[in-house]
Amino acid sequence: MVAAIKNSVPYITFRRYHKALRRLVNLPRYLGSVHRCPVCGVGLRAFKPMWKSYRRDVERFGYIHRHSELETFNFEDMTCPKCDATDRQRLMTIYLDKVWPTLGAKDRTRLIHFAPGLSLSRKIKRYPSINYRSADLARADVQDYIDLTDVRYPDESVDIFICSHILEHIPDDRKAMHELRRILKPDGFGLVLVPLVVGVDETTEELGQSTLEYRWKHFGMGDHVRQYGKRDFLRRLTEPGFAIEQLGIDYFGREPFRLHGIAENSVLYVVRPAA
Repeated sequence: MVAAIKNSVPYITFRRYHKALRRLVNLPRYLGSVHRCPVCGVGLRAFKPMWKSYRRDVERFGYIHRHSELETFNFEDMTCPKCDATDRQRLMTIYLDKVWPTLGAKDRTRLIHFAPGLSLSRKIKRYPSINYRSADLARADVQDYIDLTDVRYPDESVDIFICSHILEHIPDDRKAMHELRRILKPDGFGLVLVPLVVGVDETTEELGQSTLEYRWKHFGMGDHVRQYGKRDFLRRLTEPGFAIEQLGIDYFGREPFRLHGIAENSVLYVVRPAA
C-alpha cells in the first residue's frame, strides 16, 4: 500500500513541488557568476555536493571504490541548486545543445527518454520539432510503461534515445542493449551512461542472490547488480551492432566542463548503428 501511494502521480507531484520550493528558498546563497547550469540557465557561484544520505551509505557499507575514482561523477558539484540537474544530465545537455541544430530538416525528431530526470526532460521538450516520449518500468509519471529488455516500439522507429544509469540495474543488460539497437533508426544515435571506475576494465556481477550490503560494497548502490568495467562495457555495446563515440574534455573543452560543473574525467558515450 505504501509503495503504491509513493508511486502515484499525486504523491510524485507533491514531492516535486515540495523539493522545488525548498530549492527556491535556498537558491540565493548559491547564485553567482562562476558557473552556469546549461539545463535551466541559472548563474551560480557553486553547485550542490552529493546528497548526505549517499555519503552515509557509502561509509556504512564500505564501497570498495573512492568517489574520486568514478568516471563522470562530480561529487562536490553534483546537482544544480535551482533545477536539480545532475552533472551527467548537464553533460548530456551541452551535447544535445551542440548537435540539435545539425540534425537536418525533419518533420519531427522522435526521442525516447528512459527513466527521465525532470529537469532534463523539461529542457529537451523545448527543442524545436521534438516528438518526446518518456518511458520507465516502474514510475507512474511517464508516458510509456517499458521493460528495457522487451521494448514495445517497432524496429528502427526511434531517432534518439537516452539511457543513463539504467543498465546497471538490469540483470540481462545484454538483452536490453540489443533492444536499444533494434529500435534505433540507421541514422539515429543514443546517449548511454553507466557507473564506471577509472582504470577498471572488467565487470563484476552478482552471482545468484546477493545482499544489500554486498551490492553497496561492490557496486556502489543497493539496487545495482554489477560494477561495469570500461573495456567490458564497450564490448557489450558493440555486440548488438553499436559503434561508440567516447566524448570527453578534448571534445567539449576544458572551459565548458568548468563552467557547467562537470568533472574533467567525464565521458559521454554516444552510440550509433555500426556501418
